Amino acid sequence: TNLLEILKENLVTELFILGLATDYCVKYTVLDALELGFKVNVVSNGCKGVNLSPNDSDNALLEMKNKGAKIIEWK
Repeated sequence: TNLLEILKENLVTELFILGLATDYCVKYTVLDALELGFKVNVVSNGCKGVNLSPNDSDNALLEMKNKGAKIIEWK
């Protein structure tokens, strides 16, 4: 897609990401965004995981945090 181009054209540098599924789509979107140089915030209470294994979502959030994402809660 041309999403990266659109974000750069609009001088976007920081993203807030939430959605389905924490342990798959959200995780890979966050990791890709970090790799592309964006500041990334994950709204943890706006995410829901698949959790094929009981701790998959928690592990995904930890991985995202360890790679540089900020984990926040929307109030």
